[in-house]
Amino acid sequence: MAKNANVHLPHFTNAAFDIVAIAASAGGVPALIKVLSTLPPEFTAAIAIVQHLAPKYPSLMAEILTRHTAFTVKKAKEGDCLTPGMAYIAPPNHHLLVKSDGTLSLSQSKLVNFLRPLADLLFESVGANYKDRAIGLVLTGTGSDGAMGV
Repeated sequence: MAKNANVHLPHFTNAAFDIVAIAASAGGVPALIKVLSTLPPEFTAAIAIVQHLAPKYPSLMAEILTRHTAFTVKKAKEGDCLTPGMAYIAPPNHHLLVKSDGTLSLSQSKLVNFLRPLADLLFESVGANYKDRAIGLVLTGTGSDGAMGV
């Protein structure tokens, strides 16, 4: 029996989907605001966001996006457990992955096509673990990042 055979991903009550993974480039702030601001307060899926940001500068994206939504947006931390109606944004210079137990993992593994975070890695981890209970959305991008993973 596989090690993860007994792990059960969290499925949220009354939710058609458990997670929405979103990718945006540095210029994608208006697109992120547009999408997040239209979601109702009772939105029942967790949201994971990767955005291409300058790796050496602190990001205020979580604070900016929270001002435009009915729910909380926070900078993702290692081990965060996906929660309905909560959005998690990858910190600068970290890949964001969803693990098989429904928690988040941050990685500073190698740059892929000169990028970290990489949308493809987020989408691949979400797809592998949540399959048909997930939605992937590429709003804007750098090169083709996100196209393969989604």
